[in-house]
Amino acid sequence: MPAKAIQREKKSFTVPHVLVLIVGLIVICCALTYILPAGVYETDEAGYVIADSFHYVEQSPVSLWDALMDVSNGIAAQGSIMALLLIMGGTISVIIESGAVSSVINFAVYRLQDKSIKVLVPSIVVLMSVIGALAGQDSLVAFVAVGLILVKRLKLDRIAAMSIFYLSYLTGQAAGPTTTMILMAQEIAGLQSVSGLGCRLVVWAVLTLTCALYTTRYCLRISRAPSKSIVGYLEAPDPDDTFGQEAPKLGWQDVVTICCMFVPFAIYAYGAAALGWGFNQLMGFAILAVMVVGLVNRIGPSKLSSMFVTGASSMGGVCVMIGFAKVIGNVLENGLIMDTIAHAAAEVIGSFGSAAAASGIFLFTTLFNLLVPNGPAKVSMMVPLFVPVADVLGISRQVMCLGFQLGDGLTNYITPVSSVLAAALGMTGVNYGKWLKYVLPYVLITFVISIVALSILQTIGWS
Repeated sequence: MPAKAIQREKKSFTVPHVLVLIVGLIVICCALTYILPAGVYETDEAGYVIADSFHYVEQSPVSLWDALMDVSNGIAAQGSIMALLLIMGGTISVIIESGAVSSVINFAVYRLQDKSIKVLVPSIVVLMSVIGALAGQDSLVAFVAVGLILVKRLKLDRIAAMSIFYLSYLTGQAAGPTTTMILMAQEIAGLQSVSGLGCRLVVWAVLTLTCALYTTRYCLRISRAPSKSIVGYLEAPDPDDTFGQEAPKLGWQDVVTICCMFVPFAIYAYGAAALGWGFNQLMGFAILAVMVVGLVNRIGPSKLSSMFVTGASSMGGVCVMIGFAKVIGNVLENGLIMDTIAHAAAEVIGSFGSAAAASGIFLFTTLFNLLVPNGPAKVSMMVPLFVPVADVLGISRQVMCLGFQLGDGLTNYITPVSSVLAAALGMTGVNYGKWLKYVLPYVLITFVISIVALSILQTIGWS
């Protein structure tokens, strides 16, 4: 190898694997438990933080060995999410292996001809955003597998697959009016569930449109100039693919099979909002959908089981990363510095004026989410802290809840601690650094939109 080539190779830098970044953050958080003062808030009978009850306590540092010993607890604590990902991984695998996804994509691309990217990409982005807004939860990441099939047909790259199916549903979830996060926040803030629907839908629509335009623009750019692909190459149809030799046909079995991919989420969205359903019901409907797919496609029980297990097995590495990511939150809690960080933020935000404080709530939640992306863990701790700050500064509680929701959702695209991001990267094989290069401009755009929206809503007195 030439000397110059060797020198260039030595100077090149590749962002480490997500698991390496997670372990690095664990080490940093362990160090912080030795540096930052420990403090706690008192909680009421319902488990909500009492705003004025913060006090410092004796330090409780967490050693790196303690953190490593906690990995098993992290995996166990994420058991329900892992079970859901395994079930959904198996379900999506069965649907893909049935051939229905390829049939529908081939049919759509053939009918649309040269307009396929301009029509299919934004349409799917909007559909996934709607699903994320109504029933957003971690198992939706399994749809990225469908994206890998789509980008082969459209001759795009793997980042496009993540943007179409992952970035879109998280965008919808970040501003969705019926997600678990906003319902919990409104309940703690003393607001009626699903109140302020009109303004929330406007914010969701603006963010969804932004995602559709951003994703479609990238897809069109790399389709016209493959050298502009951030990954460095485009996907191509499989060698044995016969697409284009004859007009694709779409059978009723294909339509039913594709419906089985979305109907469980539609039923779950209604049940979660109206009947208080949880992950168990969604997993039950997903398994039922697998059985329906097997029946309509005449797949034998043994083959169907093998397809399902293969898909579920592909989520094994993802589940390991989820367990490691959970350790970061555990270190902050066991080291008694999570409340210290939240208290310091509330003090700083409380010194702002009302207009700036609304954005301050959003920005702090954003920063905190980089370390603790678990929404339910944050909402019960942070919303009670923000309520008195909002009341004192004259910030509408609706604005406060929206600021928290947007801050909780709009950094999930970039935080290496996010189990969902780790899953998407693992499924596509996309390097974390390349993904950051693609998504950071989008994150900045959504930040500007969020701050403008919060400022306008606070100015007009939205309540």
